[in-house]
Amino acid sequence: MNIKFARFTLFFIIIATSNIVFAQPVTIKGSSLPYAGDEIVFYRYSDLITMSEEEVGKCKVESNGAFSCQLKISETTFLFSHLGVYRIYLFIEPGKTYSLALPDKEEKTEAQRLNPYFRETDLFVGITNIDKNDINYLINSFDLAFNEKFDIIINDTYKGKSNINVDSLINSIESIYSKFNQSYFNIYRNYRYGLLKQLTYIQKARVTSEKYFLNKPVKYNNTAFMELFNLVYDKYFIFFGRTETGKAVFKNITEEKSLYNLKKTLSTDNVLSNDTLKELVILKGLHDGFYEDKFSRSALLTILDSLYFTSKIPEHLVIAENIKEKVTHLLAGFVPAPFELYDSKGKLVKLDDFKGKYVYLNFCTSTSYTCLQEFSLLQKLYEKHKQQLEIVTICVDKDIQDMSNLIHTAGYDWTFLNYGNKPEVVKEFDVRAYPTYFLIGPDKKLILSPAPSPQENFEIQFFKVLKSRGEI
Repeated sequence: MNIKFARFTLFFIIIATSNIVFAQPVTIKGSSLPYAGDEIVFYRYSDLITMSEEEVGKCKVESNGAFSCQLKISETTFLFSHLGVYRIYLFIEPGKTYSLALPDKEEKTEAQRLNPYFRETDLFVGITNIDKNDINYLINSFDLAFNEKFDIIINDTYKGKSNINVDSLINSIESIYSKFNQSYFNIYRNYRYGLLKQLTYIQKARVTSEKYFLNKPVKYNNTAFMELFNLVYDKYFIFFGRTETGKAVFKNITEEKSLYNLKKTLSTDNVLSNDTLKELVILKGLHDGFYEDKFSRSALLTILDSLYFTSKIPEHLVIAENIKEKVTHLLAGFVPAPFELYDSKGKLVKLDDFKGKYVYLNFCTSTSYTCLQEFSLLQKLYEKHKQQLEIVTICVDKDIQDMSNLIHTAGYDWTFLNYGNKPEVVKEFDVRAYPTYFLIGPDKKLILSPAPSPQENFEIQFFKVLKSRGEI
């Protein structure tokens, strides 16, 4: 068994066992005839740094509109579901029942559905059996009061007004909500106030770090706690690396690839004297580092793996695994996201179907002039190398008939697929222009990501790959 997998499995057994002991059922129910026959899937974030979605449970809506299902959680959890143009959300507590009033059903238009970057409207879902002590009532009413003043204060701050009394605002809100002694809500309010002070420059990031995070318990599942954490430690490696004591950060990561030396350097920052906080900040810094051009990706991965193998904190293992999955899915040497799409004849085709052959994967549209130009070159490539190389074109056309017409008219005989039944494939491959190319090996791992186009001498690069692998 793979050592990494064994260790990860062990920790999940530990986590799962603890959840069996402490988890309690939560009942979600309601009635909405317009959703009859639908399945409502509920998710939570497995961590609030990568924001990776994790399915918690699902409800089948009966023909009369009724739905009911049970979920199991061990602590207050932010829960959400994608319903057409909406993303409904609520907070659930162990052992409770929530009767939901779903919004009017509004499906995405075809253009919205096929746009992988379309953003749903967030909607705090109605709860018909709510009372004034419920976490949802408290957070919703608090946010309404807080946000009303928040927008005004932020605007005044950016206009340079200096007579902003944030403490007065906080005291006025606290006079209403301090009487509610609910642990999650108490933390939520406190870190919302910290966010306000941070954004209005009343206190610097260092002061915020000392006051809200140094030697404080980490609330991994509290949305307000983690929102402030993500703000305060955003691009921390870069900013700390500009200081005299922190300049070794770049050497620790890029040259030495040493988690030990990185921790040693970060220890010179007294706001990170707590080991748990320091490790969480490193995870946040590694996550941010993958989206900057300041550090080598291979170096960041080496340190991430080192942290994974040495950390004793289960939550940090989950975050590390999520970061790696998020940032490596398009890196050479890693397996890309799977897909199953329809071809022009209505047959479902999977990437796995081409295992054992090289796959030259490309994303195109039938209306792109560049794509149409390169199709003739792809045809020549396919005729010349089809014993070793499979060409797969994913057409990002709203109407699959456009793709079928193109194939029929031009007589292209390699594999064409339409993205329509899984439009998120465009986002999973981070496609920002058409055409975009990738070369995938017989073992299903990316070799060239992105790959050159036929006009950019792909054939020469392909020969180099074959030669390096001893296949020619």
